[in-house]
Amino acid sequence: MNLSPQALLLAARETLANPAAAAREVMGLRLTTSEGLMAVGLTAALATLLTNLMQRFLGPVEDQAMQDLFSRPFLLAISQFSVMVVGAFLMWRVGKFFGGRGTFAQGLSLVAWLEVVLILLQLAEVLVLLILPVLALPIGIASLFAFFYLLTHFTAALNGFPSLVKTFFAILGTAIVVLLAVSFALIFILPVPNV
Repeated sequence: MNLSPQALLLAARETLANPAAAAREVMGLRLTTSEGLMAVGLTAALATLLTNLMQRFLGPVEDQAMQDLFSRPFLLAISQFSVMVVGAFLMWRVGKFFGGRGTFAQGLSLVAWLEVVLILLQLAEVLVLLILPVLALPIGIASLFAFFYLLTHFTAALNGFPSLVKTFFAILGTAIVVLLAVSFALIFILPVPNV
């Protein structure tokens, strides 16, 4: 497999142009679950490195909680790894509930490749922002669109779903349920401040 910067950029461009074909190619690698976890771990580490580099160029973020997380690289890497593994699990398990035919290992490989594409997009984002900071908002919106665009195509390809619209709304519904579950869990876990 060619992992040169040129090959990765070309593959990322082809992924954005035809995400379904890219997803089939990634699944065709037939990574095992352990190999998928290693791929996810590597991309989590790369994403953490990029976050630290962005902090050096663009300065700290305004949200203090996020800044505290960004200032702890190991914790940030573990957090990113955990979120990606949970995301792959949900892609596979929720998809299976609706008749999907993918595997957890395939979900891991797709999430890892999705993160690689997002890292490359983020690098391009940083370069543009250094030249034209006024483009920060439209670039942020485009990056969010790219994330959901690729996630929808990858989830549909993983599970063999024909409808991208239904897949997209299933992703949104799952995200809302997960956020609500986490919120309720935090209510019982975190101490209640004295008033």
